[in-house]
Amino acid sequence: MKDLKNILIVGGSSYIAKSFINSNKNHYHIKSIVRSKEGYENELVFKDFFDIPDEVFKEVDVVINFAAIVHQHKKIDEKIYDNINYNLVKELANKSKKNGVQLFIQLSTIAVYGDVKHITTETLPVPNTPYGSSKLKADNYLMSLTSDLFNVIIVRPPMVYGEKAPGNMMRLVNLIKKGFPLPFKGISNKRDFIHVENLIGFITASIKHNKTGIFLVSDDSPVSISELVAIISQKLHGKDKMFKLPNWCYKFIGILFPGVYNKLFGSLTIDISQTIHQLSYQPKPLIEVGIDQMLKAVSYTHLRA
Repeated sequence: MKDLKNILIVGGSSYIAKSFINSNKNHYHIKSIVRSKEGYENELVFKDFFDIPDEVFKEVDVVINFAAIVHQHKKIDEKIYDNINYNLVKELANKSKKNGVQLFIQLSTIAVYGDVKHITTETLPVPNTPYGSSKLKADNYLMSLTSDLFNVIIVRPPMVYGEKAPGNMMRLVNLIKKGFPLPFKGISNKRDFIHVENLIGFITASIKHNKTGIFLVSDDSPVSISELVAIISQKLHGKDKMFKLPNWCYKFIGILFPGVYNKLFGSLTIDISQTIHQLSYQPKPLIEVGIDQMLKAVSYTHLRA
């Protein structure tokens, strides 16, 4: 196969897509598909990604799909998850293969594994949310399309953090900034996260690898919720305001709100040794850097307000 130089990004407005483009715009010829103008040099606007014509995929070496409906706290129709996270992926992949694209990269999620404490390459996916189920259906379909001329790479990250990253990590930063006492004192769980720079590093390495596979990715340096809160608090206030609840309270939370309990107090570690070996990419230790970036973003937002 020839060198892969021409990349088509689907979902160029997403946080991770923007990071990928900014990191690689001088190394690849990148064309981005968005729903509204972002100001990219090579940009195509489609209100509906199902309307992307075949011609867009011609002369493209790599398609990277960042378009998705992520997990929502509010209840939404499961058909919406399926339509964007599964049906759209099928459409994009079939058009890619039909028009000679060599590599299709799908940004998946560890949500396909459901509630587990440790994930390895041997862990069977058992999703327990519409989001996780729709992503797994897409992953399985993509793997069925692979051939000698069409490789598929599926990247499964945990929670992504970094400068201006949306999501639960930024919500935690905002809570601590406002001085709320939090019930995490003495909690010794371990959770893996991934800084956006490491995620982009893995995706870029997978393009060079250009072989079909499913890759687990993370920072490879799990932290406990108490360590995380302590780091953020020290940077903001010089001390933390954590406290410890009676043990029965934690058990009560686990019974009433198992999803919330698992995210806050449960452990989730990911064995990425095989990914590191196959892609020859070693993630950088970026947890403190990432927290500094988010704190700056919070301060900037506060100043603008």
